[in-house]
Amino acid sequence: MGNGEGVWSWLHVEDAAIATVAAAERGNPGIYLITDDHPLKVREWLSAFARWLNAPSPPHISVQEALEIGGADAVYYGTQMRGASNAKAKRELNFQPRPLEWLVGNAVAHANAS
Repeated sequence: MGNGEGVWSWLHVEDAAIATVAAAERGNPGIYLITDDHPLKVREWLSAFARWLNAPSPPHISVQEALEIGGADAVYYGTQMRGASNAKAKRELNFQPRPLEWLVGNAVAHANAS
């Protein structure tokens, strides 16, 4: 929708469990953001995910259409949300997120790995 500039951070459920145990056993008090290394814009990840599913490319809709269909929250997630940093978890918990299965070998993954 719109410019597709909303940035999402991803997480594998097993990584969440591993990081939770690490934080409980050896972490310092505080908040840890547990996410992958490469937050992606909606316009990048949504098309990559559709390809992985062998689904058609998602249609592009205007912000106004998105407001009417999904409301203000949907527009925020699609156009304004910002990704998270896992730097503290990597530093203090030795957190090493796994690559997301649906991005491995994808041009989006390679473009964002640099």
